[in-house]
Amino acid sequence: MTRTILFTLICLLGLCSAQAQDKSERIKEIRKMYAEAKELIANNGKDGNPAKDMEISFNEIVSIEHNIYNEGSLNFYFDEQRKVNTNDGSFNAYEQPYFITYYNTVHGHECFREQLFDPKTGILTFAFVKWVTDAGMTIEHRYYYDAAGKLVETKNSTDSDDWGTGESEKELAELYLQIFKLTIEDAATAPAVKFQGTQRSKAEQLKHIRTQYALAKDKSGKKMETFYPYDVTITIHNQEEGDCPPVTDVICLFGEKSNNDATSDTKCFLATTHRTTMSFDNYTEYLYDPANYNLIFSYDRGAEEGEVREWRYYFNEHGTCIERKSNAEEIGDASSSKNYAHALQSLLQLLAKNL
Repeated sequence: MTRTILFTLICLLGLCSAQAQDKSERIKEIRKMYAEAKELIANNGKDGNPAKDMEISFNEIVSIEHNIYNEGSLNFYFDEQRKVNTNDGSFNAYEQPYFITYYNTVHGHECFREQLFDPKTGILTFAFVKWVTDAGMTIEHRYYYDAAGKLVETKNSTDSDDWGTGESEKELAELYLQIFKLTIEDAATAPAVKFQGTQRSKAEQLKHIRTQYALAKDKSGKKMETFYPYDVTITIHNQEEGDCPPVTDVICLFGEKSNNDATSDTKCFLATTHRTTMSFDNYTEYLYDPANYNLIFSYDRGAEEGEVREWRYYFNEHGTCIERKSNAEEIGDASSSKNYAHALQSLLQLLAKNL
């Protein structure tokens, strides 16, 4: 019996030693991966290589009375990955973040976050979070994950879980990746949306659109107003496939509390996008009805090699295009504009609820 117990203890000690060694090796591997990611970020857009990054900056008025702002940014650094089809050798190219940073400040409190992802698998491997309170107290958490995304080590400056856990950090990583995917990939191919609302006459609706457009333009240019704004600016640097030149996309989302109440949901009332390359310039606007925040007007301007084309689409409360104006031969039915505008609306609401 004594020999059996002794043998079991030796096996357990050996197992613990192997696990400790595996954990130590994994942390070394993560630190190496972290250093490589930092080097990639430092060289992003240099030496003739196109920049591949996205910044989402947000600005929300939490309290008009006390002049309290919620401000910050969410930054993505990504690279192109290819998934090969073994049947015919073809591949699908997609953008995959390898590093995400987050910064937020509100009422004297600050939060800074870094998340490192395996560049090949896209799985979270490391997270660092730092909080600084308005009283000057600093809290730091570090989380290390194995190749499958399982937490293997936690290093905290406090024993309290009130500031987060390894699992809550994984949930945030999934949220950030969802935001990235919606912004980079899904927005242009968003599913069709059905609008609801009461029917106005065409003349009444066109007059309503012009009035709301002027009001939206006025509101979007102001930082402080009698409503609760939530403004988002998204800047994306990327390069499309082949020999295409680098692309810069700037997406501006202007939101407000849907019921002019600090506790209500935040909705987008105006959105703009601007894409530029060495030879192409495209600018779009999307106007939403303040009654239900459905798209009621879109404007699209494209300029290439000295030629400028413009498209204007006017919608009723049901999302039906009632007026089209363009100097181009192809006018279209604006279905893609409507779906994209719906995706931008969803994106702003996702950001407002979670950042």
